[in-house]
Amino acid sequence: MVTARCEPEGANAAELTRRFTVIHVVECWGGGVSSAVAGYIRATPMFEHWLLSAPRHGEDTGMAVAGQVQGWLRLPDSHPARIRAVHHAYNAIRPDIVHAHSSYAGIYVRGCLSIPADRIVYSPHCYAFERVDVVLPVRGMFRIAESILARRTGVVAAASPREAALARMLHGRQQVVCVPHAVRVQPVIPAARPFENEVVAIAVGRICRQKDPDFLAEASREARRHGWPIRWEWIGDGDPARRERLESAGVHVAGWLPRDEVLRRLGRAHVYVHTALWEVAPTMAMLEAVATGLPMIMRSLPDLAVLGLPGLVPTPKALASAVRRMADPAHRAAHADRCRMAFHEHTPEAQAKRLAAAYRAPALPVKERV
Repeated sequence: MVTARCEPEGANAAELTRRFTVIHVVECWGGGVSSAVAGYIRATPMFEHWLLSAPRHGEDTGMAVAGQVQGWLRLPDSHPARIRAVHHAYNAIRPDIVHAHSSYAGIYVRGCLSIPADRIVYSPHCYAFERVDVVLPVRGMFRIAESILARRTGVVAAASPREAALARMLHGRQQVVCVPHAVRVQPVIPAARPFENEVVAIAVGRICRQKDPDFLAEASREARRHGWPIRWEWIGDGDPARRERLESAGVHVAGWLPRDEVLRRLGRAHVYVHTALWEVAPTMAMLEAVATGLPMIMRSLPDLAVLGLPGLVPTPKALASAVRRMADPAHRAAHADRCRMAFHEHTPEAQAKRLAAAYRAPALPVKERV
């Protein structure tokens, strides 16, 4: 974990204090949320960025931003202490914006009454009341909590059109800006793919209830019953019992890998698969898959449906069948083109413009402080 003093020092201190400043608060640094935040930071180098987070062991997949943030401060362990840490960081740094990422960070930041509401930007990265692994009364409580906290939110930086619509339903006067996820990677498709005698299908993410690896495990079993030559791979780790079920179904689990290695494996695959029960879409992994030239087969979700994506499937059997068809190079190329067109607006340039709007940043990259 990189740490830094809260007061800039040295010959450039005066210049640093003139930059538009953002503190990003992330409960745990790891997985998809950290990938999204790293993308926001890289897309807006004209701003001064600070990061306040706790590490999640084993899940920093190479998206570290230590060289691109002014300081990286650690969140303590307890929830009350984290709210106090946000208060102290705000008072020490005096940023223009505090950007809270995901539900817990949204509580820490909006529960810190020393921060004016108009300086708070909140990115849900999938609202908690979208979860389908909890009973309806609990989901209702999540919605009520978000409705109350919405009154302490300056701007919601939503990651998808559907998430933006949900934010407006919570509080009609809430300002909402849709900030697309974006990646910029060079295609890494090798001249000759390995495993040409079988289709290589890759999933990326934490092995947990949300990502529903059992859906993929059943698809693998379905393919084996039919004798279809498909190699299923999962990049990520998590729940040991769910990992064991994946492996027993014939899925190769790679664990967490550095980002460069993830991109290399995507580049030698034939199709990306996504099986989550609920999700804000598109995920960073989806965008990286499309950027490397892969078609995608995905479980039907409302956030994906509104994007007009092809290849949405309702069942594991349909997933296995759709992946099998990717053995045809012409079909695979046409499907990849359709996926790429669906994400044509998900660029770092568009992301930077929308972030500047969400932050209500000045037109110039440097501003004077009063």
